[in-house]
Order: sequence, then structure tokens, then C-alpha cells
Amino acid sequence: MTLAVVLVVAYLLGSIPTSYIVVYKYTGRDIRAMGSGNPGTMNVLDSVGTGPAVLVGVVDVLKGMAAVGVAYLAGASDVQAVLAAAVAIVGHDYSVFLRLNGGNGTATAVGAIAGLLPVATFAAFSLAATAVLVLRSRRKAGIIGLLSIPVFAYWFDAPDTRLIGVLVLLTLLAIKIIRFEGFSPARIPRDR
Repeated sequence: MTLAVVLVVAYLLGSIPTSYIVVYKYTGRDIRAMGSGNPGTMNVLDSVGTGPAVLVGVVDVLKGMAAVGVAYLAGASDVQAVLAAAVAIVGHDYSVFLRLNGGNGTATAVGAIAGLLPVATFAAFSLAATAVLVLRSRRKAGIIGLLSIPVFAYWFDAPDTRLIGVLVLLTLLAIKIIRFEGFSPARIPRDR
């Protein structure tokens, strides 16, 4: 399988509009017309409920993992696998099935990062889950979890190419989240 085919598959995997499909099945409505309008897991949680949000989050994580898995199954290098991860995230953010509309790519990015650095991601997830219980803030726990991935990767002696690739992916994710949600107090719900 050539790199071009891997990237097309990664984009199409990322483009699967999970939140749109799940919310439409549960409610008959378009998630983009609900809550924040963002077709992502947090808007599904806030607008529809926990069950649908968990389903959306799990599938979106699996999309990112699958894109990296396809790359490695095709014999891709670490750099090419990082590229496939980035393309899957772009697919989620700019889904061909939603007329180039999409979420902020957090769950798909987490899945892609888990595909690249599974041990570090699991450790970061454990830390984030603990932080949710202690801080009672999804947003702060998520930030702690995401920022700890490179630390755990370094601690567990991950390959440099994967570590640098994950740093790039996290930087792009942060830019997208800040651009979409911002940091003003009016845009940061207190329960997150």
C-alpha cells in the first residue's frame, strides 16, 4: 500500500461523522444545530447525554488509532505514521461527509497519539482520570492529561520521531481548541 493510499484511508477514517450519526440516531436532530454547534464529544455530552457521548468519544478515539494502525500495517515509517495521524485529525476537523465541517479533533488526536505512544497515553489517561476526580473539572483534567503525554513518553524512552510527532500533533490540537473555544471566562463553562 502506497503512502498516498494510506493517507486517503486515514482521511476517510477521520472524516466519519460519528457525532452526527449517533445524535441523529438518538434524537433525529443534527448535532451542529444543538448546544455549541460543535460536532464533537463534549457537545454531545452537554446536549444529548452521557451514553451517546461515550459512544462518540470511543469511536472517535478508535478512528485515530485505526489511521495509525493502517499506516503501520502498510509498512510506514514513524514519520509516515505521524503524517497519517495528522491527516486523520484533519479528516475529523474537515469531514468530507459534513461539507468540510467537523469537531476540534481532540478524541481523534488522542486515539492517534495512543496509536503512536500507547504506554505514555495510557499513563496520561490514568493521570487525567484521577485529576477529574480531584479537580472536578473535565477541561483542567484533559489539559493535564494531554500535557503529560510527552512527559510520560520521554520517561518511558519513546522513539524520538514519535515523541516529536506527538508534540507537533498536540501543538496543532491546542491551536485548534484555542481558536474554536478561546480562553475568555465567558466561553469557559465552570463545570468543565
